[in-house]
Amino acid sequence: MKIASLTKIKTRYIFKAILFCIAFTGFFVILSFVKNYFPDNLERITHGIIGIIAAFLMTALFLRIDKKRFSDIGLLINGNTLINFGKGAFAGILIMGFVAICVMYFSNVAIEVNPDSNVLHFFLITLPLVPLAFMEELGFRGYPLEILKGKVGIRLSILITSILFALYHIVCGWTIANAFYGPAVWGLVFGIAAVYSKGIAMPTGIHYAANLTTDAFGEAGNTVSIWTVKQSDSMSVNPKGIDWVILLPSLALLIFAIICIELYIRNNIADKGLIEKN
Repeated sequence: MKIASLTKIKTRYIFKAILFCIAFTGFFVILSFVKNYFPDNLERITHGIIGIIAAFLMTALFLRIDKKRFSDIGLLINGNTLINFGKGAFAGILIMGFVAICVMYFSNVAIEVNPDSNVLHFFLITLPLVPLAFMEELGFRGYPLEILKGKVGIRLSILITSILFALYHIVCGWTIANAFYGPAVWGLVFGIAAVYSKGIAMPTGIHYAANLTTDAFGEAGNTVSIWTVKQSDSMSVNPKGIDWVILLPSLALLIFAIICIELYIRNNIADKGLIEKN
């Protein structure tokens, strides 16, 4: 009887997390029509701000229903917010550096400094990546992850929110393969960062750095990216059509995320056991 009751509670919270993500996505889509009233060159910044508003209002609504406050789920600004964001950004650059090396190795591409780019101009142009990362972390590693991790466990809560994150990108126009190779796997990294840091500043930093590093590479002739990528003869696709350039870095990132999750859980259990013995 007790097992059935626990299963019912877990199911209810999983449903609530799914409902939140659906409501956030739907509300975001509705609010996105406001972008039509802004110039095209402000599309990314308005997209991010609208997303933050949608995520914030939806979180406020669900917290009101739960009779909780933002601080109850770790959503507050304190002295560690910028520090955790910086740590996340640094970790994101390291991770993306490894991914970039893998892609270059398996695709035989050449990387050159873009003579038409300026570092200051690059950071100004990519500044909207901060609100874009923040709104997605607020929407998926905020309320949904926080209400799940105490009810269904860390592994399942991170997995569920990562799948929801991938489905959100599919709704936004991504292919199923790209959504699960990319956002779903990255969602595991963002999820464990949120659990470890007890907030969304660190995963926002990782998310921002991942997108920033991606934008740092571009095709020849553009004036934004810091580096240009020149494709040579690639052996990354085998006769069966498997694109190893995408698959191998995703697998490496998946393994990295799983190791981080398992290490955190093991250490967390060990710490609890030590406290109980003392």
